[in-house]
Formats: sequence, C-alpha cells, structure tokens
Amino acid sequence: MRRSSSALKALGLALCLMGLSACGGGGSAASEDNSQPSHGPESGDCGQESGAINQVALETANCRHLSSYRLFADAANPTANPNGRGIAYDLTTPLFSDYASKYRFVFVPEGRAAAYTEHEAFDFPVGTVLVKTFSMPADTAFRGFDASGLDERLIETRLLIHREKGWVGLPYIWNDDFSEAELQIAGGVVPVTTVHNGVQLDIDYRVPDKNQCKQCHQYNAVNGEGSTISPIGPKARLLNRALDYASGPDNELDYWVKQGILTGVPVDLSSIQTVPAYHDSDASLLAGKSDAELTQLATGYLDINCSHCHRPQGSASNTGLYMEFWRDIHDEPTQRGLCKQPTTYALSGLPYDIVPGDIENSILHYRMASTQPGDLMPELGRTVVHEEGLALVSVWIKRLDTPICPSP
Repeated sequence: MRRSSSALKALGLALCLMGLSACGGGGSAASEDNSQPSHGPESGDCGQESGAINQVALETANCRHLSSYRLFADAANPTANPNGRGIAYDLTTPLFSDYASKYRFVFVPEGRAAAYTEHEAFDFPVGTVLVKTFSMPADTAFRGFDASGLDERLIETRLLIHREKGWVGLPYIWNDDFSEAELQIAGGVVPVTTVHNGVQLDIDYRVPDKNQCKQCHQYNAVNGEGSTISPIGPKARLLNRALDYASGPDNELDYWVKQGILTGVPVDLSSIQTVPAYHDSDASLLAGKSDAELTQLATGYLDINCSHCHRPQGSASNTGLYMEFWRDIHDEPTQRGLCKQPTTYALSGLPYDIVPGDIENSILHYRMASTQPGDLMPELGRTVVHEEGLALVSVWIKRLDTPICPSP
C-alpha cells in the first residue's frame, strides 16, 4: 500500500505538543495512568517483536510504538487486515472530525464476549481494545487506500483499551514517512490539507490529549459511584446496519454474534431503534425529506456528535440539554432544546437553544456554525465547520412546527 502521494508527503508532519494532562485508566482519577514511555527501545512486554497480538502489553503497558501491540498484519497499515479476532466496524452516521476518514476495529480476547445493552455502549470484557485510525484524503470525494493509487495521509490512531481498572485512551501520531505511530499522551497538532467540494482546506488537525479523551468519554454514574470512561461508537443504534465482510455483506450486530464477540442481541433486529445513515452526500437531498425523516436524521446526527456529553451521565449533564436519539422530541421538547434557555452559556440576543422555525435565533445553530473557542460546539474534535451537518440541522430547525417560544 502506498503511504501517500508526493503532494501529501510534502506537507510533512509538524507536532506541537500541548500540556501534559490526565485521562484515564478507569474508575476514578486515582486509577489513571499518565506515564509516557521513554524514548529508548521498547522493553518488557512491549519489546516482543513478533507473534500474535500482544495481549499482555495491551492490558498492562502503554507502549511507545503502536506496532508493539501487533494488532495488524501490516504494522504500517492500520486500516485493514486485523490480526486475531479483530473485526472492522462502521457506524450508521459518523461523528464529524474535520472531514477525516476513519477506520474502526474491535478486538475482543479469545473466549470472551461483550454483553448487549439497549442504549449504552456494549459491556465489553477486560482485554478489549477499540482502534480508530484517522486519515485525510487529498479530496474528500475520493476516500480510501487501494492498489489503483487512491490514497490518504495517516494522521493518528487512537486505542481505547479495557484494562482491569477501567478504560484507558492512548493517542498515537504517525511519523513523517508513515512507517510507525508513536504515543503522544500530550496530544499534538498535525497540519493537513484536503479539497472539499472543490475548495482547498488547510487544517491544523488536533490530536486530543488524554484529559480531552476523558472529557468526551466520561460516564458519570447516576447512583453517585463516581466517573468512568466509556466507549462512544459501539452502540446498538449505530451498528444495526449492513457492512461488507470478506464473506459478503452482513448486519454488523448479527456478524458480531456469529463471531462470538457479542451476546444478548435481540433476535428481531428490526426491533432495535436505529440511527438512520447521514453522510455528506446526503445534504443535497434534504429538501425532499419529510418532516419526520428530517427529525430522525437530525436527532441521529446530534446523537453521535453531541450525546456523549449531552446526557444525564455526560460531562454536560448540568446543561439539561440531552441529545440521545432514543428520547422522543415530542415527549421531551425542552430537554431536546426547543424553547429551552441555556444554563451554562450566554449569548446576547439568543435566549434559547433552539427556536423552532428560526435558525438565526437558535444557539445550537450559532455554535455549530462557529469555529471560535468558547463558542464552537462540539468543543473538541473539530476546527472547521461541518457544512453538511449544519445544513441538516438548519433545514430541520426551519421545519420544526411548535408553539412560538415565550419571551425570556
């Protein structure tokens, strides 16, 4: 596989390390592991250079090099051919990350399986690792790596590892020649360039530090037992879709069951409330959608992009704005933002999170359209506006038909 076109290689890799901070190893701040590996050769469990997946290192060590875990057949290609029981997965609607492509894999140890849950991420066993690689295409209209020359520029690979004390997030940044990714607990900034809809975008892509990892993945137990880290993507409503495997197309949930890595899935997959697919190319079709279809698309988009924080167990629980897809907007309009006054954000002249029929006076729309620190939303994970996501939410708000919000 070609690593990058000459034009992309010329961009180079500029790393600007940010302040070292914590994100965790699990149940509480006391259990977090902030250790940064030394810059010498790998040693101990990380130093084993060949063999099957390095499960011992995954569960115990923050290896300096991504390759030390031996997760992929080609250590320099984290986008295909996982080792062991690794399985590729994808979401019905992806979280936006500056137009980067994402390659997701789940690795569940032999003899263990995750347990199905209706609304939250599945209950994965200790030893599980979720792998997500981010890469930037030269043109967002042409994505992927293949023999014909279509290529992307590798940026980072994130590991979310379920260890004995809880989940640990480790960010790895790819080097200049894309032969290895190195652990950067403090995160970094990687300048990248892409073309989107014919317009060149020069992006200072931000790799999160471990503290920012916890901010997005935080799960606060409602019974007061403290805060943990939880996965975001692997939920039933985001995985109830078909995906092409080596054996042919199959429903992801059904395939996971067949592979022995998931138990407890309902026999009737149609009974699972599912976030509908929305991708950038769908923005041109919004005018032809019914009001009900727009509500499904918009609340699904807000679910994957916002609900990990905006829910009772999330880091933005104090806002009272809850974005989970399964919440009925007709039963809980205020919690979904309609005519809801914000509790933690103030902007002169915009008193409500969402004003039905009026995007100009809706805080949600304003913050999605902003790139200014303190205003942009989501706060992490993007530096440019997701124009297609904004278009979806704009059309949805304009179509909302509810009583006029009272004067604040």
